[in-house]
Amino acid sequence: MRESGHPKSRFAESFRKIGEFLLNLFRGDFPVFLLFLAITFFFWWSQTMSQNYQTQVKIPVQIAGIPDDYRVEEPVVRQLTVFLDGKGTALRKTGRRLERNSIKADFGGFTTQRGHATLSTQRLRDSLYSMMPASVSVLKIEPDSLVLPYELQRSVVLPVVFNGSTESLNQFFPERFEFSPESICAKVLLTDTLPYSVVVDANNVTVASDTTVMTFNLRPIPGVLFDVNEVAMTVYAQQYTEKTIEVPIAGVNFPDNVTLKSFPSKAVLSAWVKLSEYDKVSENDFQVVVDYNDIVSQETPKVMLRIYRQPANVRNVRLQTRSVDYLMESGAY
Repeated sequence: MRESGHPKSRFAESFRKIGEFLLNLFRGDFPVFLLFLAITFFFWWSQTMSQNYQTQVKIPVQIAGIPDDYRVEEPVVRQLTVFLDGKGTALRKTGRRLERNSIKADFGGFTTQRGHATLSTQRLRDSLYSMMPASVSVLKIEPDSLVLPYELQRSVVLPVVFNGSTESLNQFFPERFEFSPESICAKVLLTDTLPYSVVVDANNVTVASDTTVMTFNLRPIPGVLFDVNEVAMTVYAQQYTEKTIEVPIAGVNFPDNVTLKSFPSKAVLSAWVKLSEYDKVSENDFQVVVDYNDIVSQETPKVMLRIYRQPANVRNVRLQTRSVDYLMESGAY
């Protein structure tokens, strides 16, 4: 009985036979076959590319030179469909070149009438031919014209105003608001004569230091185009502290022959004053009075005090002495 060979030996023998077959094939006519195949493909490709074909490409159009007093209502970038005729290779390269570029149409070439600017696309042929070889021609351009709706507009300078509230912390109170820019250039329609201002919607601004800087978007206004979209607002603040002052009590609206004596003769009041001006605020800046009209309208031994004068650079002025005893003395004329 014959014994079968080892599996690895059979596999090696098969692999050796396949290798000898491929080696004999490459030593024979196979390279000639590949060369013949390559030459055949080259002649077929040359014959195909030498024939005329037609195709279409889409080319973006940019509208340039729009005057500032014209507002074009639709996007200024458009697209043309161009139908081309030419030989295969040149047509293929031209299509790629046109798709990567765009055509610029100057607004000065448009015909304007009744809110519409119109340009025939036939006028764009020269721009197209400058990007194409002579062997490629333009069959048709769609659409046949570019139509841009427009409205006339004018430039205005609008003030910036604050719309919001402030919350003071650590007794810092706002002194003034500054905006950057202080005014905004805008475009409004020529037919629009309404007065506008640029509103900064700040809602509630927390003031906790001497300088607070914030950036806000502008409130849009229908029909108005701003040259910026946001403004910076700086809030300058002063810190206040409480000061207690004794102020002499005076009488007002008394007859000439009547004098007032109050007990006590001075009233105590408190006010918030700026830290930087603490020593400058004194009793001379205030006037606390008894009004004669309050006395004649009542029969009580006490009379309420009134703050008759206070400086503008203080806040939250409060009388700690609210009423006093009084005595009126009459004298001869």
